[in-house]
Amino acid sequence: MYRTTLVVLLAVFLCTKGEHLQVGTSMNNELIYTENVKLSAVPLTTRTKNVFFNGNDTRVIKGIWAIDMDNSKAKATVTSGGVGFTFTNLKIKSKRGDGLNFQVQIFA
Repeated sequence: MYRTTLVVLLAVFLCTKGEHLQVGTSMNNELIYTENVKLSAVPLTTRTKNVFFNGNDTRVIKGIWAIDMDNSKAKATVTSGGVGFTFTNLKIKSKRGDGLNFQVQIFA
């Protein structure tokens, strides 16, 4: 019993190490945009990537997910627009000396 509990807690800890961004919901919504963001590491510098999405129609964004595929300490933030708008801008920034590997998904 103790061993099973320890394994489950360790698995939860390892799965939640990354800095994922989840705003809104993806339930019963259509995936309207996806982008893989990859930047290699450069020693002693931070890597930054801006992701811009501007919908061509009147569909309102209902969910934004930025998933850290490497479970690093990189951070994604919404800088403008977002849930409730037809556009969004995301800024993804790595820790010093690390690269970026994110998958951005936008739902409407």
